[in-house]
Amino acid sequence: MLRPGSWPCIILLYIYGMLATSLVTQAVPIIGDIAQRFGLSHTMSGWVISIPSLITAIGALLGGWLIDRVGDKRVIFAGSMFALVGNIGVFFSHSLGMLFFSRLLEGVGYLSLTVGAVTMVMRTTSGPRRNIAIGLWTSHTAVGIGLTLSIVAPLAGHGDQWRWAFGGHAVLMALLALAAPLLPAKTGDEAARSLSDIWEVVKRRAPYRVALAAGASAFIQTGIMAALTVYLAKTFSIPIKTAAGIGTVAEVFVVIGCVAVGHLLKAGLGARLLALVGGLTVLAGGIGLYLPATALSGAAVAICTFSIGIGLLNGLIWTFVPAAAPSLATLGVTSGLVSQACYLGVLLGPPAIFSSLHPGGWTTRVGYVLIATLLQLAPLPIWTRKARQPVAAQNAHQVLGHG
Repeated sequence: MLRPGSWPCIILLYIYGMLATSLVTQAVPIIGDIAQRFGLSHTMSGWVISIPSLITAIGALLGGWLIDRVGDKRVIFAGSMFALVGNIGVFFSHSLGMLFFSRLLEGVGYLSLTVGAVTMVMRTTSGPRRNIAIGLWTSHTAVGIGLTLSIVAPLAGHGDQWRWAFGGHAVLMALLALAAPLLPAKTGDEAARSLSDIWEVVKRRAPYRVALAAGASAFIQTGIMAALTVYLAKTFSIPIKTAAGIGTVAEVFVVIGCVAVGHLLKAGLGARLLALVGGLTVLAGGIGLYLPATALSGAAVAICTFSIGIGLLNGLIWTFVPAAAPSLATLGVTSGLVSQACYLGVLLGPPAIFSSLHPGGWTTRVGYVLIATLLQLAPLPIWTRKARQPVAAQNAHQVLGHG
């Protein structure tokens, strides 16, 4: 068994999160082949992609309570099995019902893995290591998306070869299911949890403040990044491949921003200053990207600037999740609530940005950037004299008080 809070344990949990992200994005490059095979409309194709995210957006809070009740290790193992069975189901699917049911199972796996893994990261770490680990964790989505798209894309346009995106992922999930016993279990002296624990979380303001900030971050990040290739190709008349390459580079800067958070806090940089730097960077990059006078080179610089800023903010926001929990025993419910807000942002962000891709729509997009930045910064508990560094949260639930 891996030692709780050790780097091998943290890296393994990161891999769980990264491969969980693939459960959603593995369908993106090959959705045209899937649509052709099953005769899907554009709307139905969108649902094939979105079902796993939708399950998490609806059920993350209850999933977090289940983690508190039965343990994150068990939920991670169960999530690996759901994802494995779902992948196998898609691989062998020959009917629309089987396809959607299998994607539903993958959604349960996605929820279990993402909420379970981040809860274990927060449960098994403290102090500066917790902030570094959480900052690293917040980069798993960008890394998972980038790797999945690059690996799966070559399968597109080759008949039924798309099935191997799910077959290959099934093999990886089987390996992660076998690795689950290595994860540290909860201590046996913790009291059994009840549904009233959900009320203990939802009746307090602190979790909602962090959830609002996290949801706004997810909204603007996924919205801008999802529409980026189409926006750049249409606006600057460049090939899709070139536009996608710019987006891939930008994702690297998201990772840099996320990973930097914990190290900057450990070095003594104040959370308030870090939030201001991240917010200003997001504004500069997001607004610069959409100004009509911006050239292609300027847009490339702007999206990379936005990416490092959103990475800083996202990483910082998640360092406040342990402090928002009423107690360590309700950490799963709290992370579930924040995750639920995130995936609502993931669902709503892309349609909002795509709907503004029309002549004159740049003002709407700039408005989204301004509002989302404000909503990321304003709820954080860093603007009063009593505000404390997340790095000081050795006993996390004592930092924000009880809302």
